[in-house]
Amino acid sequence: MIENRILIPVDFTAAADKAVEFGVYFGSRMHAKISLLHVFEDEGMTIQECEDKLTIMANEINDNKNVSCDFICEAGSIFEIIPEISSKSVYRMLVLRAHGRKGFRQKLFGADILKLLKRVPIPTLVVQEESSIPGSGFKTAIFPVGSHDEYERNINAMSIIAGLCDPEIHLYSISKPGFGQTGKLRENILLAENTFSEKGINYKRIVEDQNVFSVGFAKQTLKYAKDNNANLISIMVNPTRENVYFADSDKEAILMNEHRIPVLCTSDAEIIL
Repeated sequence: MIENRILIPVDFTAAADKAVEFGVYFGSRMHAKISLLHVFEDEGMTIQECEDKLTIMANEINDNKNVSCDFICEAGSIFEIIPEISSKSVYRMLVLRAHGRKGFRQKLFGADILKLLKRVPIPTLVVQEESSIPGSGFKTAIFPVGSHDEYERNINAMSIIAGLCDPEIHLYSISKPGFGQTGKLRENILLAENTFSEKGINYKRIVEDQNVFSVGFAKQTLKYAKDNNANLISIMVNPTRENVYFADSDKEAILMNEHRIPVLCTSDAEIIL
């Protein structure tokens, strides 16, 4: 059974409050409950003390926000527990705070957060400490095209956000010498266009010639996002076969982007019902 819930990992740092802020924002719009998840390690407190802290956080949200909140405390590794909980419980979305040098003891930055995201089967919104919810709402979303076999998952995740926030979606690609369109890429572009059109989602197709010279696509994509005041970027975290040798570094650059733009991520991980 698919529950209308949002899962938010927290670690009792002030930085984790940013994930809660975004989770509450989208939870209220989705009419979804939110669940706080703390992955318990040997951190100088007992499980009961951990649950007491989560109770305080949940009560604060229940008393002051327009959402219902509960919590989970599990012992183990974040790289095992977060994918397991998000899969078996079949939450609608996960909201994750990308940490810098402080925060989760099992660090969530760069390659480590990408390692985790590849195992999470539901859409995940990754935010940074300096990310902010725009006062006028999420008006512009950059949606890079891709030749992934499971690209429809990315389309469906973006469609959910579009139903909540009504952004203008920029279906975006870069024309680079030596990188022609594969049949699968053309198929996925058509699928995105047809899906967005059928659902009445506002989008436009953008093809840019290469103007930032780098091995991958991240630098120019981020430049385009900044130049167009984007509030959101959507990516699949798994590499495509033709771009596997640089894909991870590209995705890490987008996840940890210096503009602090939130990133909506999907993977090809399987959901366990």
